[in-house]
Amino acid sequence: VAAPPPSINDESAFPALGGSAGSASGSNVIWGPSMKTPSSASSSDKVFSRSSSSRVQKSVQEAFNIKNNVSLNVSTVEFRKIISELKKTYDVSLESTVSTINKDRTFVVSGSIKNVAQVRKELVRRLTKPVQDRFKIPSRTRAAVIGSGGKNLRPIIESTGTRINIERNVTPGPQSSQSDEDDEIEVTIDGDIDGVTDARKLILAIVDEETKHLSTRVQVPDELIKFVKPFDINEENLKVSGPNKNGSISIQGLRDDVLIKKNEIVSQLNDLKIKIKTETKSIPKKVHQFIKPDEIYKQFNVVIEIPKGEIDDEELVSFVGLPSDINAAIQHARNTTSQFIIDSLDISRAHGGNVDHARALAAYFSHAGLLNKIGEEFNTITSAPPFDKLVSRNLKNVSIDISAPKTSTQSIKDSRKKIVELVNGLAPTRIRFVNDVVPFFAKRVASITESSSKSQNVHVVPLSFLAENKTNEIILVALDNEDDEFAPSQEEINARLDVVDHSLDELRKAQSELKSVVLDVENDKQQFIEGPNGTTLKTLLNSFNDGSSAIVLKLHYNGDLPSPDKVYIQGTKTDVGKVEKEIQALLKDAEDLKDIYSFKSEIHVPKNVLPRLIGKNGGHLNTLRDQFGVNIDVEKDPQGEKAALTITGYKFNVKEAEHDILQSSKRWADEVTKTVIVPQKYHGSIIGQGGQYVKRLQDKYNVRINFTQGVDDVVIRGPSRGAIKAEEEVKELVDYFIENGYTKEIQVPTKALSRIIGKNGETMNGIAADAGVEIDVKDNDDKESEFGSVLLTGSRKGLKEAETKILAIVKEFQDTITVELEVDPKYFRDILGARGSTKTAIIEKAGGADLDQQRRLLQIPDQSSESKIITSSGPKKVVESIIEQVKKIVQEKENSVTEKLDVSKDKHRLIIGTGGTVRRTLETGHKVSINVPKFASDSSEVTIVGLPENVEKAKAAILELTADDWKTVVEVPAYLHAAVAERGAFTRKIRSDHNVEVTHGNSSNRAYKLSSSHIPTPPSSASGSDEETFKFTTEDADSSADDDSDLIPWRLKGEDEDVAKVESLIKARIEQFKKDNTSGFLWYKDPSVFGRIVGIQGSRLNNIRKKSGAQIYIPRKDDTANDVIYLKGTKAALEKAE
Repeated sequence: VAAPPPSINDESAFPALGGSAGSASGSNVIWGPSMKTPSSASSSDKVFSRSSSSRVQKSVQEAFNIKNNVSLNVSTVEFRKIISELKKTYDVSLESTVSTINKDRTFVVSGSIKNVAQVRKELVRRLTKPVQDRFKIPSRTRAAVIGSGGKNLRPIIESTGTRINIERNVTPGPQSSQSDEDDEIEVTIDGDIDGVTDARKLILAIVDEETKHLSTRVQVPDELIKFVKPFDINEENLKVSGPNKNGSISIQGLRDDVLIKKNEIVSQLNDLKIKIKTETKSIPKKVHQFIKPDEIYKQFNVVIEIPKGEIDDEELVSFVGLPSDINAAIQHARNTTSQFIIDSLDISRAHGGNVDHARALAAYFSHAGLLNKIGEEFNTITSAPPFDKLVSRNLKNVSIDISAPKTSTQSIKDSRKKIVELVNGLAPTRIRFVNDVVPFFAKRVASITESSSKSQNVHVVPLSFLAENKTNEIILVALDNEDDEFAPSQEEINARLDVVDHSLDELRKAQSELKSVVLDVENDKQQFIEGPNGTTLKTLLNSFNDGSSAIVLKLHYNGDLPSPDKVYIQGTKTDVGKVEKEIQALLKDAEDLKDIYSFKSEIHVPKNVLPRLIGKNGGHLNTLRDQFGVNIDVEKDPQGEKAALTITGYKFNVKEAEHDILQSSKRWADEVTKTVIVPQKYHGSIIGQGGQYVKRLQDKYNVRINFTQGVDDVVIRGPSRGAIKAEEEVKELVDYFIENGYTKEIQVPTKALSRIIGKNGETMNGIAADAGVEIDVKDNDDKESEFGSVLLTGSRKGLKEAETKILAIVKEFQDTITVELEVDPKYFRDILGARGSTKTAIIEKAGGADLDQQRRLLQIPDQSSESKIITSSGPKKVVESIIEQVKKIVQEKENSVTEKLDVSKDKHRLIIGTGGTVRRTLETGHKVSINVPKFASDSSEVTIVGLPENVEKAKAAILELTADDWKTVVEVPAYLHAAVAERGAFTRKIRSDHNVEVTHGNSSNRAYKLSSSHIPTPPSSASGSDEETFKFTTEDADSSADDDSDLIPWRLKGEDEDVAKVESLIKARIEQFKKDNTSGFLWYKDPSVFGRIVGIQGSRLNNIRKKSGAQIYIPRKDDTANDVIYLKGTKAALEKAE
């Protein structure tokens, strides 16, 4: 018997819709994978129904009630109208009753399943009060809830008939990847109670799915990084890796598993932090270089922190590790440092105590690697002060440290001697400081001067770059050319330095386009230029510092000093203007946008590039997030050809990230994969030795080429155009290898194999290249066999050509003889000739110039060798000719005579000529050898060696070359020479005004030294006090060294009339300066006024000299007192000069 249907007044059968409250606002949401979806109202608030239909019935009956407290106050007429309309519209049976007890209304609806549900929804919508529900969700799930173009949220709104508002993210900056507690935003749902409840469930279901997984990081403190072993966990629900180079450990997986692992790692780090201790020890700074931090860390697991500052007495070294390990590490460091000794060489004592010159030398030695070479040669450690210290103008000395084990004291002495030689060989006149190129161009100095510095043999030290723009100095060092037998003149040195100096004119010109701007930006607003974690500033700088342009942008800086409300910009006028506009745009965005740190942009990329974009374990996506400081959300399970990416963060960074992603996606989307069938035997040929061929192909076409072992397939992946071109070239290579795959084996004498191969394989490689074949010399297992084999691989034509050349070498080898000749070693130099010229001439005359292995044709023992045997190996005819020529040279030398010819030192240059050309011509033309004393030598004798008749001819030629052509000689007392010469100014003047040349014969060296001598050291009383601006002091001149018999000859050469005038001028100056009996010293507190005294091209100074008749000498940089002008003359002349 069927049970009777329930009464419509039975509330247990027909629960009421509604409750004690009309709003679900204020309910809390606990989100996460274990979240249970709560109701938006009490259980009695929900519409409950009971259907009386079975599954096979086409119609159903549903009963539900609406509680009085949520019902709208609808009139009876309006209520009946609604009931009638719903019955008619949906073809249902609809009954309604009202409880007499609580006034709740019960409905029973009968009809089709679809229509009953629709009527129920309409009744609830029309007869209940609207409710509002507010709850919070993680901000990062907002994009997922909304969906691309609203595709997720729109169906929820439509199906539930609600209005949904999701709060925008207002967090000031992108959320840190290290935070596990997401920032929250509020969701507000308005509608009827059924719709609000259903909408809430659907939204929280999306949130549940989005928060099921978590990606977080743990930052390892810098002091602990070296003590943390790398993680490598790769399980299905948990992945842990790191620490990476930034000290970050990455954890990804199910949220609960990730949080547990993170807490575990953080706990381990905290325990480790407690255990790790730091102990400092005072260790002399000079021995810091002997402490090996890597070695100690590897052996004792202790980290050593050595101070890197410029302070010489900064001696504290920190040892970080477990207490039990630190003591052993300290003892090891102490033992290591005690095994060395250190010697300091003060190079600023050289060249008259010129510290600036010593600074330049130290910088040059370091930059050129000379100190390292000395260290390698003598097994020492040599070091100069760091570049950032060498820029200081306050250095009192410049020392080079030389260290070595205590058992190697001789090595230190040898290193010291070598450094002294280098210092003494580079006088201040070989150094030039360039100070007019601003540090902004420091990076470009090396490339700009590369060509000129090589051609002029001038080393360029870009000190401004090496010292990180702490100076604007560039140092030019003129070096000796290896081919020059004599030191260059100062004019030649200056000319070479000028060439390199002028190559910097391009940068000097560019300085006119340089602009510096200081912007007024409030301190707290500069965060909008810097961006999250400095990412905006870094991105902005990277967009300019691309090689073609550069920019300097410093926050809180006014160009000279830190300044909180200033921003400093330096660059070309164009670039500075662009940066100013970018900064203005950033600041304007900060004012206009309320949520500037939550700016959102959605872009679409081809779905097939997502794996590349995301990267392994999300690596590439995380890199982009870190690089631009933004959040990047990737659409899950995109349905179309493209996937949506939502980028959220600082507006500037979002736009830059968007541009970067789109560019990369465009490049990846164009990538294709091509497969070429290549027989495995040709894989090695395509790859090449060390991968050189395949790398060339990859670089040429910007593709990746993969070879799989055991498979013929070669896979090419890259941009479509490049991949197609690479595919074509690989196919062409395969065709070439097939065409050139013929082989031939040649039997040759075993002893000829080394000749076929050549030094380092040069001969064999040459034949292979010329014939286009591969040559493989096979080892014979039978070491006593007379023949070996050579395998040729290539085209038929190439095999024939290679075989012909190899057989020719074999024939030549069989025709080879070796002859030894004993010769007195004193003749080796004559057989060799200047730079091997005679040896080369002997080989050429014998017909061996075009032969390989020329070195074997004539082998002369080294000077250090005790051997007397000269050896010649080669073709019989050539060897016989060479031996005959050597015998002839020896015979001539045995009959040679030596004569010495006294030639004035100033005429030696006439015998030598430019680059030694005149001397070589004399030696070749007269078959003699000529030795001219070096410039620094006191000897003036020229030595001629050769057969008697040849010596006489050479002697006559030299006398003709050096015949005197001067018109007259004026003897100038040596003590007056410097005054008459006026430091070379007078000599230059008579040359330019009267066209008269002056030479000094054998006294040239002495004359130069006298003219270049420093001004006398002023007495201590010559310097003024702090209150004085200048001070003039006089004293009687010291005449004790005056000697009229010690003379310097002034030989005058020119037209008779001009010579007579100059002779008169010289004699007049001698008489004038003999009367000078008073010395004067004019001290100035500010030496910069000396330039005004000198005037343009010395005009003012010359005028003072002329009017007063006094000798006046402006101090040079290398003078002991460079703030005192020296005067000499009669007392009246000095007073007038003052």
